[in-house]
Amino acid sequence: MEYVDDSENKHYNNTLLFKNEKPFKNSKKYKRIIAVGDIHGDYNQFIKILTHAKLIDKNKNWIGKNTIFVQVGDLMDRGDESKKIFDLMMKLKKQAKKKGGVIHSLLGNHEILNLTGDFRYTYLSDIKSYGTIEKRRKALALNTKYGDYIRKEMESVVVIDDMIFVHAGLLSRDAALGIKNVNKKIRKILIDAPYNISNDSPHPINTDPLLNLNENRPLWTRYLAYNSDIEAACEELSKVLKITNTTRMIVGHSIIADGRIARLCDNKLINIDIGITKYYGGRFGYLEIKRDKNEFWEIYN
Repeated sequence: MEYVDDSENKHYNNTLLFKNEKPFKNSKKYKRIIAVGDIHGDYNQFIKILTHAKLIDKNKNWIGKNTIFVQVGDLMDRGDESKKIFDLMMKLKKQAKKKGGVIHSLLGNHEILNLTGDFRYTYLSDIKSYGTIEKRRKALALNTKYGDYIRKEMESVVVIDDMIFVHAGLLSRDAALGIKNVNKKIRKILIDAPYNISNDSPHPINTDPLLNLNENRPLWTRYLAYNSDIEAACEELSKVLKITNTTRMIVGHSIIADGRIARLCDNKLINIDIGITKYYGGRFGYLEIKRDKNEFWEIYN
C-alpha cells in the first residue's frame, strides 16, 4: 500500500488524554516517559522529535536527565538513514547512562527481517550508506557494531511502572511464558542463529514460532490494534494485563490512518504508530507520560 504525504493536512493539538488511576512511584527521579513510534529510517524527523521533546540539544547530545525514553522498534526499512539512526541511538544510550535518564530501544519486525537478509523493504539509498549490499549484510552480522546492537541492546518487551511496551503486542500465550522468558528466548534465538542471505530454505530465525511472521507474536501481531472484533481484542488484552500484573500496553507496528495516537479498550491499549517516516506521510508526534502529574499527553506541536 502506498501512502501520500498528508502531514500538512493534519493538525492536532497537544491533548491531555487521561490521568493515571494511581500515582507513579519514584516520579521525582524520572518525571517523564517519552514514547515514540516506528521511525523507519527517517533520521531528520527523528531528530525533530527528540529535540522537541527536550531529549537532545542542538548538537544532538542527550539532555533528558529526568526522562525515560522508549522507542518501540522499526528503526529500519522504508527510509534512507537507518545507519545514522543506529549511530545516534548508540551514542544517546551511552550518554544517558552517564548523564541521567534511561533509553529503551525495542526490537521491531523490520529489525528481524534485516537479520535474516530480507531486504525487500530496504531502500537502495539506505544500502549505499553502508557501502554495498554485501557490506550491509556483514554490518548486521553477529559480533559487529550494528548486529550486536540489534541482538543484544534492543529489547523485545519492557515493563515500566505498570505498563507494557512492545512493538506489535503481547498476547496471553506469550504472557503466560513470563516477560523475562520471552525476552531471554528471543535474544537467544537472535544470537544463536547464523546470519545468512535469504534463500529457498527458511532462515532459522523465521522457523521459531516466537518470531514467525505468520504468528500473532510480540513483533508481528495486529490482533489487538487492528481487530475488527474489538470486544475479543479487549478481552484478550485484559487476560494479558492480568497475567502480567499490569494495567496498560503501548504498541507501534500498526499504522494509524489518520496519524493520531489511538486508544482502545478504555485506554488500556495505546497505539503510537502515527506514521512518522516520509513513506507514511511524515507525521510529527509522540506520547508524553508526565509521571510527576499522573498525566498521559499526545504531543503534536
